[in-house]
Amino acid sequence: MADQRPSNENTDVAAKDAHSGTHSIEIHHIQLRQYGSYDGKAQVYTYNDALELIGKGKFHTFLLFICGFCLMSVINETLNMGLVISAAECDLQLTFSDKGMLNGAAFCGVVISSHLWGFLSDTWGRRKVILLASTASLAFSVLSSFSVNVWMLIVTRFCVGLFISGNAATTYAYLAEFHTDKSRAKVISWAAMFMAFGMIYLPFVAYFIIPLDAQFELYSDSLGMRYGMWRYYLLLSSLFSIIIIGGILWLPESGKFLLTTGKHDEVLQVLTQMYRWNRGEPDYKFPVKSIALDAIDSAFAEQRKRKINQGLRYIWEQTVPLFRPPLVGNTVRASFLMFGLFLASSGVFMWIPDILNTYVNFKDTKITICQVVDIIRNNRTHMLSDHTPVSCPVRIDPAIFMITTMMGILFLACYILNGIVINIVGKKLLMNIWYVACGLCGVAALWTSDFYLTLLVIVVFLAVGCCGSVLSAISVDLFPTNYRAMALCLILMTGRLGAMIGSNVVGLLLTYNCNMIFILFGGLLIVCALIGTTLPGK
Repeated sequence: MADQRPSNENTDVAAKDAHSGTHSIEIHHIQLRQYGSYDGKAQVYTYNDALELIGKGKFHTFLLFICGFCLMSVINETLNMGLVISAAECDLQLTFSDKGMLNGAAFCGVVISSHLWGFLSDTWGRRKVILLASTASLAFSVLSSFSVNVWMLIVTRFCVGLFISGNAATTYAYLAEFHTDKSRAKVISWAAMFMAFGMIYLPFVAYFIIPLDAQFELYSDSLGMRYGMWRYYLLLSSLFSIIIIGGILWLPESGKFLLTTGKHDEVLQVLTQMYRWNRGEPDYKFPVKSIALDAIDSAFAEQRKRKINQGLRYIWEQTVPLFRPPLVGNTVRASFLMFGLFLASSGVFMWIPDILNTYVNFKDTKITICQVVDIIRNNRTHMLSDHTPVSCPVRIDPAIFMITTMMGILFLACYILNGIVINIVGKKLLMNIWYVACGLCGVAALWTSDFYLTLLVIVVFLAVGCCGSVLSAISVDLFPTNYRAMALCLILMTGRLGAMIGSNVVGLLLTYNCNMIFILFGGLLIVCALIGTTLPGK
């Protein structure tokens, strides 16, 4: 990519390739303003070399936490409705169908906007997208807490998903571009663990907040509604968006993004800021005075230029080959596997707190989970037929949130276990073991009548979501480099579509046939295992 350069600077430099020996390639660079004297022979650094020189320190620690909170915010804003629908049932007169739409609303927003955010991230910049996404999602989340009816809540939660998708689509790229090849994979794995922390944070906070509904009667005359504790909980779920906004205002734009857009002066400022944070030394001691595009950065710059020029046509050109031979088979299989994974894990998980709120009252009785659902449905039908006034607030048992917190801790342990054994067992075999074990537990939930045994098989069934990272790792190897990013985006989008559909299917089946939930979803996971065996590789 050509740069605007002063007339007295060189246009060719020798570049050393650490993997294939020394050879000459053309690198466009710009001589930047230096601190102190300059003798005209300053060393030219590539972006990766400059990062090596800067090293790791306070900047990277702060960056990791902000990016981790970005990923955690996606979990918080898409899964929090599953923990409040029982408490909101009375205030908004929710049916099973309403709850299904509420659980899937944020996922729907994520699915619709994920491609767009990826495009904006590569054209506007990573930092701008994260700042816009976090600010807008926070605004709509606050607005959702003032919902006066179910449709207002559905629309505002959809808008939350629409914007929070920007964090999901951008965070990994933003974090990775401040790291060298040596540390990039490891730090991305650490950031991904924050999503598991989100599944612990949500029920843990709910344990202390939502049950207070029974003790506080807060009514707003101006709004004509009761401001229940579940509304405060929605605000606390969005707390990390405030931290993200504050943190991202302190952080700079990705240096690599700036470099590939030709903003070399700003790149040097970013690198100098990183050096100052990590080393604690003044700016003038930073030895990098000239920065250059290496071969990889040049290719990225050309790709970005083509993306801007072609706009949505670029997305089309990157997507169509995925549905043509020889890639179509891998695309369909990987997308189906991710769809089934999200359908079963996220689709059912959203309903577990609502069901457990009744099931926990029968923990000393031999009763299946679907018999509990029948009790819930019959009680609701009886109240509607007799026009019995529903008392507010609905009693919420705090035990369900502690149980859900323990689930989150177990899921985190599963993520760690996957990281330990994946190279020993092999990616494909590990994934298929998860699918089979979780599918069998899903079907077994039909016949277990002991509360604790039922809880155990349900937890194992839902743990299939923990192999999403394994499936993503497998998917990387299924596609050539030039289509890999778009393929992973498409596969993950299909998975989130599965979560949205799964939530609504569960809501429908809870009304008509609870047993079919576990027959269909458990059987689907076993089918996924069979399909998984057909994927290439180990």
